[in-house]
Amino acid sequence: YLLIYLFMYLFIYVFIYLFIYLFTYLCIYLFMYLFIYVFIYLCIYLFIYLFIYLLIYVFIYLCIYLFIYLFMYLFIYVFIYVFIYLCIYLFMYLCIYVFIYLLIYLLFIIYFVITNIYRKKVITAYIYFFKIFLLKFDCFYYI
Repeated sequence: YLLIYLFMYLFIYVFIYLFIYLFTYLCIYLFMYLFIYVFIYLCIYLFIYLFIYLLIYVFIYLCIYLFIYLFMYLFIYVFIYVFIYLCIYLFMYLCIYVFIYLLIYLLFIIYFVITNIYRKKVITAYIYFFKIFLLKFDCFYYI
């Protein structure tokens, strides 16, 4: 009877104690392991991954986007706007310049023709002014 009682007592005591101890220990161990693994490892991994991914992605994307945007903006603004502006400006400048010189040239010829100065002087003045006109516009010199 005593053997059975002691055996049952020891069995129940040891079983309950060990079960509670081991269960508690395993729970705490598993909880801490999972906590350490999931929270710390995954957080660090996700933080590093997301940080590096976002940093690289955002940096590269923004750099490429900004470079393309700024390049296209500058290209469109500088090349097209300035080119068109300069073309129009130069065209208008040359037109006005050439027009004024031709007008002066024609007035110069008309003046000498109307005043009936000698033919030699008219031709000399004509050639002289025409040379000045050609030297002023080098592009016409080769025509």
